[in-house]
Amino acid sequence: MGAAAVIWPTAFGSRSRRGIVFAASTLAVSAQLILEGFRWQLIPLYLVVIAMGVGDLVSMERELPWWRRVSRTALGLIGVGMMTAPLVALPVPVLPLPSGELAVGSATFSLVFPDRLDPYGPQPDVVPRRIAVQVWYPAEGDGDLPSIWTEDFDLIGPRLSRRLGYPGFFLAHTRHTLSHARPGSTPLPGTFPVILYSHEHGDFRSVAINQAEALASRGYFVVAPDHAYVALVSRLDDGTILELDPEVIPATADEETMAIRARLLLETMTGDLTGILDALAEPDGPFGELASHADLGAVGAYGRGAGGGAALWLCLTDPRCQGALGFNPWVEPIPDRVVATETTLPMLFMRSSEVQGTDNDGRLRGIAERNQGSAFWLGVAGAEPNDFVVAPVFSPIGERLGINGPIPADRILSIVDRYLAGFFDHSLLGSGTAALERNPFPEVSLEVLD
Repeated sequence: MGAAAVIWPTAFGSRSRRGIVFAASTLAVSAQLILEGFRWQLIPLYLVVIAMGVGDLVSMERELPWWRRVSRTALGLIGVGMMTAPLVALPVPVLPLPSGELAVGSATFSLVFPDRLDPYGPQPDVVPRRIAVQVWYPAEGDGDLPSIWTEDFDLIGPRLSRRLGYPGFFLAHTRHTLSHARPGSTPLPGTFPVILYSHEHGDFRSVAINQAEALASRGYFVVAPDHAYVALVSRLDDGTILELDPEVIPATADEETMAIRARLLLETMTGDLTGILDALAEPDGPFGELASHADLGAVGAYGRGAGGGAALWLCLTDPRCQGALGFNPWVEPIPDRVVATETTLPMLFMRSSEVQGTDNDGRLRGIAERNQGSAFWLGVAGAEPNDFVVAPVFSPIGERLGINGPIPADRILSIVDRYLAGFFDHSLLGSGTAALERNPFPEVSLEVLD
């Protein structure tokens, strides 16, 4: 609209008939607000379009000399280009299509653990622990239309924006980003291998929704909890909102206190994962009929950061787990007695540049080398921690905005999807390791530790 109004005088040597620009501007802005709603990236364009419309009504000059035409057009187009820059930098993100062939359904539940007192929140060690859990599963494709990328966007959006260092409205436009999963869709017949996803401290259950959807589309039953008071924010099915507890990892604490809090964190998250598996095994449990589609004879777990440490802790101590994968897993808080567990468990560890060579990385390497099963040791040059979740889709200039690393979104998402799906196909379905051992990505360094 703005570009057309700028170019018109150059093409025809005069302004359009009085009122045309004003009417067209009003219609364009109204249509956008009705169809999409307010978007902060469009504020400069809103102002320009309104100003041009008002100028169209009050300006007395209708004929323009050639030099006014050229200067008006050049400066106008530059201005319009500058006004659209926020739209280019932060378009509405589109989630990648799931890599499998199956439709995906989703459902959300609240779990209560009567035998576990919650160590966090306003009443530590007083009330039973409660968590929200989301499931993605192979489905018929019926049910409701695909939902927004994170169900609790009204809570997640502002808090995630501020966590990234921006105002609360920064990610407001992602409310238009839809998932590929249909809530309430009928599950496909049969049972499916179970994969648990454990989020990082300060993340939330759908922070890697692209991975959950990809795995479900390939025939997996994916379960991800909001670790209560560890998650950025969480909402239970009764409407209760659980905020991130700052005392989970205190901002200031001595080394001994920090070690105690770190171990409690991973122990609590591991307990949540154990509780989910127990709940899935209950005939009349909280997952209802959906639990009958979970194959508890084939269970894997993975996560990022603290979530990766919890997934590994679970798999080292719970015989139901048959494969552990970690993105930058935090393993320093895992007790020595657990780390020393002898196992033939398949493992895969993918690490971003900044964690390679750290003390935590050394402890993780020791776990991989002592393992009697296959262990895949990967480093991704140039990767940042946020590259291992959905963050790369947020902006084409995400690196400049501090959202993710320099690897293009399509590239890093392909890397993660290949090794994530390949690992669980190997550990839970018994496929070979060829897909894991072939490395088509120059950014990836790969060792197979047998």
